[in-house]
Amino acid sequence: MATDTVTSPVRLAITGAVGFFVIGVLVSVLGPTLPELRDRHDLAGVGGGMLVAAYAVGSVLGVGFAGYLRHRVSPGRLTSVGAVALAVGSAAVPAAPSGVLAGAGLLLAGFGLGMLDLLLNLLLATGFGARSGAVLSAVSATFGVGAVLTPLVVGRSPTDLRLPYLLCAGGALALLALTTTLKTVATTAPDRKDGKVQLPLMLLLGGVLLGYVAFESGVAGWETTHLLGVTAMSPSGAANAVALFWLGLTLGRLAGASLALRLHPGLLAVGSLALATMAVAFAGRSSFAVLAYAVTGFALAPVFPAVITWYAQAVPSGRGATRVFAAGLAGPVIGSPLLGLVTDTAGVGAVPWALSAFGVVTTGAAAYCYLTRRRDTELVPAK
Repeated sequence: MATDTVTSPVRLAITGAVGFFVIGVLVSVLGPTLPELRDRHDLAGVGGGMLVAAYAVGSVLGVGFAGYLRHRVSPGRLTSVGAVALAVGSAAVPAAPSGVLAGAGLLLAGFGLGMLDLLLNLLLATGFGARSGAVLSAVSATFGVGAVLTPLVVGRSPTDLRLPYLLCAGGALALLALTTTLKTVATTAPDRKDGKVQLPLMLLLGGVLLGYVAFESGVAGWETTHLLGVTAMSPSGAANAVALFWLGLTLGRLAGASLALRLHPGLLAVGSLALATMAVAFAGRSSFAVLAYAVTGFALAPVFPAVITWYAQAVPSGRGATRVFAAGLAGPVIGSPLLGLVTDTAGVGAVPWALSAFGVVTTGAAAYCYLTRRRDTELVPAK
């Protein structure tokens, strides 16, 4: 088939960079603002977890919507719809008079994020030939830039929800200006046979992404709450500390771009997950918590682009990608309520151990996938 590619690779890279920056801003805003949202709407730990889950449900729905239409509507139009949904949903959160309506705003913002995440990742994973994996990892580093910036904005005034969420909305509108003129080549429907052949790989990688996103979003969503509960840090300091996790992820994406040229993406994913699992366990000691979370971000960074590249190499048609992305973005639907339950029953000090459990399970799934399905792709390192 002819894949959805942008006419100019440079234009694709610029659009992807802006898009990932906006996604990074949204993904990182909920964790530092979660304590204020819980206080404002009188929510317990499980209630806070449900806010994160609402955002995740919206992401899954957005992936499904974009996946259904991506061979019928141009990626430019679909990414524009996603940008509008993200902007409107983000702007609604600080104005919401109740937890339910705040959750509705997060669901709509997540819907837009899901659309953008699927479309931008697939375009970048197939648009640069043998170097697509490295380009995807490098361009997606702007995700970390946005993710680092947001906790710093929240840290300036932890009780003011307007500025960080309006930053999300403004970034989405900037992306909209690019996507409305995005040009693509003609597309055709995918070959249904290769989706059936790769069904086992699709299920395995979907499971790996689910665990990975549950792990990453668990750190992003609960690090501030954990630090406030086990250290003497102020709300501002705890919010700022999350920026170090995202800084670690940004640096890890840049380092991962080089490794992606030399290693099979499955091996890169397994090694990264194993290191992140060990790192987050050290956050159980309050004196090491901030540094441990930063190292966790660095170690986790290569996983998402590696898994997407692995799937794109195994299934060039892209068939089944919607299900893989939907499974991944469903991670917080399961993980965040579990973390909320952990905080209600065992206290916030148990958060790192719950995250370690996510990491162990996900590393095991990735290792099994690599050992049994690595021949589904023949990785030719770029010279």
